[in-house]
Amino acid sequence: MSECAKCGACSTVCPVFRTSGREGHTARGKLHLLDTLGLEKSSTLFVDIFSACLLCGACAAVCPRNIDIPKELVSARESFSVLAGPHAYEKYLARKLLDFPGSLTGFRVLGKACGKLLGKRLPSDSGLRLRLAMFQDDALSVVREPREQAGISGGASLSWFPGCSARYLFPDILESCRSILADNTFSLEYPNELACCGLADLAAGDLEGARRSGRKNIEVMETTEGPILVSCASCYAQLKAYPELFAKDGAWQLRAENMAARVVEFSTFLEQQNPENKQDVIQKEQRLRVFYHDPCHLRHGAEGVDRARQQLQKTGTVKVLELPDGPRCCGQGGLFHVAHPEISASIRDQLVEDVLALDPDVITTTCSGCLMQWQQGLTAAGSDVKVLHLAQLLGQVRK
Repeated sequence: MSECAKCGACSTVCPVFRTSGREGHTARGKLHLLDTLGLEKSSTLFVDIFSACLLCGACAAVCPRNIDIPKELVSARESFSVLAGPHAYEKYLARKLLDFPGSLTGFRVLGKACGKLLGKRLPSDSGLRLRLAMFQDDALSVVREPREQAGISGGASLSWFPGCSARYLFPDILESCRSILADNTFSLEYPNELACCGLADLAAGDLEGARRSGRKNIEVMETTEGPILVSCASCYAQLKAYPELFAKDGAWQLRAENMAARVVEFSTFLEQQNPENKQDVIQKEQRLRVFYHDPCHLRHGAEGVDRARQQLQKTGTVKVLELPDGPRCCGQGGLFHVAHPEISASIRDQLVEDVLALDPDVITTTCSGCLMQWQQGLTAAGSDVKVLHLAQLLGQVRK
């Protein structure tokens, strides 16, 4: 039996419940089902309910009894068939694709070609049109003329885990990260043998699949030394969680702990290189209005790590915009947007509407999934506001 007090604190912060209004979509509701029915009586509806969770961690962050709710739900999903639940085939194929992340390059090429051919001919509310928008040349483009990038290959070598999306879908992010770190006298290097971080498998309850990716990455990174820079927020959270993933395997747990201790988040690393607070920065008359989207994995799962706002403010050229009710989830949730596209789109579109009311010039974040969700949301809203990875934006606004 769980220790849930049924207090409802989780309900008030759950993006899914706030959209659907269904008690079964709260953490309290799911834990109650586990207590009363157990996994032995799980049905198609049961699996559907348990798939309706973003695993954003908001519920665990406010739970007065400190229940690790995402862990409980992942454990429950482990008992389900890989082809159970809504859109199970699509989720399964997406996970299998990540077993061979290099194949994503083909999707980028195909997406660009189809976007140019079909993009403007598809209905404005077409799901295909929204997905193709991610691959257009201006989808994650710069907001100003590129700076001089001399010396990108110079400096001390720094190990890097860029994530599958940056490596294969949005290579511009790679060059922006390299340029930013070159300014700090580092040369970023990542081993070609790196696997997916394993987050998608973990969220699906395929713990062995997540461990398989984890072992590969640990073995590869053990051949390197020093800090491991991670430029995707979700990948960072997953790599830091490797020790827990291997908690029942003593030898691998130790190796996972050694690797996790070396992992550092992108904005945190930049802050460590430039810790001084430049209060004397001369503000330009025309300041770029930027909305920074907090990745849930940093906001709830790694509090105190995110230093993106500090980096943006230090440029002296950016006005950081904030929602009056604070940061919110975008609704992407890894494969949640595949399993529950209507709820995901509803969460996304409300957030997009509220952020556009702030009149931003640019929206930025460090989570690859959030970047794609924002691009689709802005396209659906008919907005021409740019979406950029933090590295891309800093590369354009730093003096």
